[in-house]
Amino acid sequence: LTTELTIIKSKLQLTNNDFPQLLHEEHNYFESLEQLPVKDNLCIHYVQHSQGTHVRADWDLAHKAANSALNEIPASNLLQINQALMAAHIRVDSSYAKLQHTEVLVAHMEIQLSIDIQWEISGKEYNHFKGEASLSKYCTALDELEQLVVMRLFELSKLSLSGTGDFSLMCSSLQC
Repeated sequence: LTTELTIIKSKLQLTNNDFPQLLHEEHNYFESLEQLPVKDNLCIHYVQHSQGTHVRADWDLAHKAANSALNEIPASNLLQINQALMAAHIRVDSSYAKLQHTEVLVAHMEIQLSIDIQWEISGKEYNHFKGEASLSKYCTALDELEQLVVMRLFELSKLSLSGTGDFSLMCSSLQC
């Protein structure tokens, strides 16, 4: 193997110092393959944030909780009334700030994407990028699962090397 490496290094005029740079370039190349174009990525984020249902639902829940905060507290207990009002006030303000932030973010993305009218939920662009977002989440989950499987196989191979397990039996049951 060392002889083959020496031959390749001489043919390509490489030194040992070239390999880290080549590895870095290869890593950057593969990273760039996995990323969507910037505009597509921005469209996916626009679709995810333009829904804003979880932020709006959180604000609605905070508003309802604030309205009903005093229903269960006795009128004579001023300390509990004050604490309930402060907690409700903080929750409503926090959730409203999140809602405003989401709306500003969506407006900013609309400017960047030159969107005059907000995309309709059943519209062509919306459905396309919602599908892209779902596919992206699926690929991320699949990558994480693959990483976990590789880690488990590595652990099993270490067990096999130490003589404490039957690695071939375990690996054959994992293969399809």
